[in-house]
Amino acid sequence: MGDKKQPIRVFGAVLHELRLQKGLTQDRLAELADTERSHISALERAEKGPAFATVFRLAKALDIPASELIALVESRLSQESD
Repeated sequence: MGDKKQPIRVFGAVLHELRLQKGLTQDRLAELADTERSHISALERAEKGPAFATVFRLAKALDIPASELIALVESRLSQESD
């Protein structure tokens, strides 16, 4: 069936890359997304997956549509399964 944690792992990697591309620290992203730095850290390290509402807050904080954030994760998942 595959790695159940793979989507969480990929989400964390994509989040980390987008955060760095935007020049944001974990603290600043957390502030913009109305969450804690430790939560951003846990997401990036795939210790937890994001809640649905969190995806929207993170996307807004990163100044991208939530659909684009999900599409980036989907694309990476597809590449990894090839």
